[in-house]
Amino acid sequence: MEQLGIEPKLLAAQVINFFIILFVLQKLLYKPILGMLEKRKRTIEEGLVLTEKMRVEEEKMKQKQEKLLGAARSEAQKIIEEGKKQGKEAEKEILAEAHTAAQEVALRGRAEVDRLHKQMEKDIRVQAVQLAEAMTVRLTQGLVPAKDQHKIIADHIKKLEAMGGK
Repeated sequence: MEQLGIEPKLLAAQVINFFIILFVLQKLLYKPILGMLEKRKRTIEEGLVLTEKMRVEEEKMKQKQEKLLGAARSEAQKIIEEGKKQGKEAEKEILAEAHTAAQEVALRGRAEVDRLHKQMEKDIRVQAVQLAEAMTVRLTQGLVPAKDQHKIIADHIKKLEAMGGK
């Protein structure tokens, strides 16, 4: 081997040095680097698992939120419908009360009109009697003696009062 330019002692020393460096590198660098790489690999896997769990939780929360939102919407719709129903009932009650009040006012108005009508008829009769008496007195002043005038006037007044009482 010497003819090839290889010295066996030097080759043996290089092989021993190679194994020593290989042993030292494996103990000092290779195992710690592999340990760090393994630790990093586990951390990444845990992160991925945690990310998946968070995504699943997020979906669950979205579904819960949708359910709650739907329930809130339906509850709000029920409240609105109930409000409308109560409004319609209140409207009916108010209209019924207003109708009753209007009927009462109309009845009172009719009663007042009837009372005023009767009062006016009575006043007109009284005035008609007074007018007839005045006319009779004027017409009979020169034609009939005073004694007979009083008798005729009294008869006419009685007839007029009898007619007015009917």
